Amino acid sequence: MQATITGYSVGLFIHILAVVLALGPTFGYGFIFSVAPQYPKATPALLAGVQRNDRYLVNPGMIVLLIAGIYLMSKGNWDASESFISLGIAAIIVLFGLQHGFFQPQARKAKALAERDLQAGDTLSPEFDAISKRLGQVGSLAGLIVVVAIFFMVVKP
Repeated sequence: MQATITGYSVGLFIHILAVVLALGPTFGYGFIFSVAPQYPKATPALLAGVQRNDRYLVNPGMIVLLIAGIYLMSKGNWDASESFISLGIAAIIVLFGLQHGFFQPQARKAKALAERDLQAGDTLSPEFDAISKRLGQVGSLAGLIVVVAIFFMVVKP
């Protein structure tokens, strides 16, 4: 069997790679926030790592994901009205909105609170805990959006 490499197959590879690199690591954020109460002094560094991941993987990866998806739609035998394409476009728009309107501002606030709390003592405040809980709840919703979108992309109902 001989593989044929086409522009479409390269575009599909880039699209899938962007999903893995941009969205895969975000599923671990809940674990990062779950250890904050046990290691409060490490919390600002953990949040800095989340912010760096967002800046260098999540944000550019979502842009590449969108561009590659548009390329695949234009080159494939697809109609933009097909449900899996409509859902994919809606999902990436919602994820962009959550990333820039919720996750990034809340992570900045959580990091500032953790730094403030640690200057005052060795524990994190209830205010930090509330933000961490919200991040976890909305993160679960974002994860569900990603899983549903991947299902639709694979099954193409």
